[in-house]
Amino acid sequence: MCALCGILVDGPHWTETGTDSGHEAYEADARRIYLERVYRLQILNNILKPFGASAEDWSGGQYIVRNVAGGASDVVPNLPALWKSLEFILNQEVDPLSTEFLNKIEKVSN
Repeated sequence: MCALCGILVDGPHWTETGTDSGHEAYEADARRIYLERVYRLQILNNILKPFGASAEDWSGGQYIVRNVAGGASDVVPNLPALWKSLEFILNQEVDPLSTEFLNKIEKVSN
């Protein structure tokens, strides 16, 4: 996705409703929204670490996904788009539900 299209995405994706930021009635202050996003990124980076990738916030609504080996990055609007982007920047298939991947996450989180 180009940077301009990333800016034009309207509202949070339903995958971010775990912290209530996806609900229209949710009225958190800017600090709380920021802290919730930082927390999601910490979890996400623990998940991406076994792939040799990382994510960071971009504009408070999108993510930049990077190959930590360098060279490849992509801007994605939400978490579901992240997996397809990850396959693109790593140039390999990614299955976040594979036993091998889940075992890697288990080792990182312990």
